[in-house]
Amino acid sequence: MRQTTSRWRRQHRGSLELWCTLASELPGYRFEAHLTGAWQQPAARPHHNPQAAAADYALALAQEAAGNFQLSRAALAEARANSQLGNPVDVPHTPVRLLWAQIRLTADPQQADRADALLRDQHQAEHRARQDHHRLQRAKDLRDALLTDPSLAFAYWFLDHPETIDEQTVQRVERLINAAASYAPHTTWVQVARILQEFVHTLPDDSRQHLITSLAHIFDRYGQTGRAQQLRATAQTLQPRTSAVSESQGSPAD
Repeated sequence: MRQTTSRWRRQHRGSLELWCTLASELPGYRFEAHLTGAWQQPAARPHHNPQAAAADYALALAQEAAGNFQLSRAALAEARANSQLGNPVDVPHTPVRLLWAQIRLTADPQQADRADALLRDQHQAEHRARQDHHRLQRAKDLRDALLTDPSLAFAYWFLDHPETIDEQTVQRVERLINAAASYAPHTTWVQVARILQEFVHTLPDDSRQHLITSLAHIFDRYGQTGRAQQLRATAQTLQPRTSAVSESQGSPAD
């Protein structure tokens, strides 16, 4: 401890003062900087240019702070830099000690205004780009839903536009769904379901009951017991078409 103390007693001292510019957060826009300070070094280990060593270290700390702020926030950048420059510190890898330093940061008001406007434009452009990407993704999702299952697209649209639901709109969308289903390469089962529906519609009542019972057996065979039960329950609730026709037309006795 005594050797260290005596070493720093026999020391050379000097002061710092220089003007320069420091980069701000936005590339191309720079603070005006005025650095002042003081340094010292032991006489036994002289540095060829202790002033440069001390100034370089102080400016590196100041630049690290300034690079996180816009020109319009010069006061905050200055306070951040000076909070680090106020303590004495040994300059790394040199026999020089920075006793203290202080930096003054200023910015041209017109440049600060231009920088703020440019940042606002950048943020707005990024916001619009995110919105465009979101709309494009929604359009892709809608297209995929339309190609794989047109009824999903139907529900997808009306979830976002419930005020558009009316009979004419529903009919138009149903026509669109049918057209898409007949075109889409991945909707073979939609076409199969339509063929089955047309086929079942022409069957007599007893044949329809037999077909549903047969389908229920097939579902059981493939382990779809729940769906088989749904089919059988549906078959039990079907009304004979002959009865429905007779009720609508009236009996001969009438």
